[in-house]
Amino acid sequence: MRIPLANLLVKSPLPRIGELMVAVQACADMLPPLVEAVIAEDSAGLDRLAKETSILEGRADEVKNMVRDELPTRLLLPVDRRDLLRLVSEVDAIADCTEDVGVLFTLRPLTVPDGMREGLRDLVVGVMDTVAAARELVDTLDTLVKAGFSGRAATEALERVTVISEREHEADKLQDQCAKALFRAESELAPVALFMWTKVLQQMGDMANHAENVGDQFRLFVAR
Repeated sequence: MRIPLANLLVKSPLPRIGELMVAVQACADMLPPLVEAVIAEDSAGLDRLAKETSILEGRADEVKNMVRDELPTRLLLPVDRRDLLRLVSEVDAIADCTEDVGVLFTLRPLTVPDGMREGLRDLVVGVMDTVAAARELVDTLDTLVKAGFSGRAATEALERVTVISEREHEADKLQDQCAKALFRAESELAPVALFMWTKVLQQMGDMANHAENVGDQFRLFVAR
């Protein structure tokens, strides 16, 4: 079957993935102020931050849709189309989880148990470090493409993947510590508050999980 030349000359969607990561990072950066607003019991500030987070998640969705729209089925790509779509989904999911945290915080007033406050801040740092490592990896995509996903560029990418995995593991441990602190304060909390905090910690942990999945997709690119 002959493929029309015009189909082969379609602009590559790969640069858009970097643009998507920038939009997702902007959304993820709302996590620290959201948590600080909860700690400060600043309901007005929290509502404002949650709305801003939703707007930023919407912008990330717009870029995600552009990436998908610019990914023709008949374009010769340096990596499998399905793997690219999985990468796009994993990057976008980071913003989705951030928005979910903001929504959960605004469903009902939540108080941070004293014994969990610093652990919660540590978890935020761990999650943000993992997302930042994923952003750094996505920034190398253009270089990887030019290098044919081989050589020194591939080696450096795999090193970055390892860093993401290590940071996600640290975030997992911090999430576990937060959960233990939460359940130590169980008697101080209403059952619904305990449930809500469990969901919040899960969504925060999922931000790091999706960042790690971004690294796993890059590993597939290099190992193909």
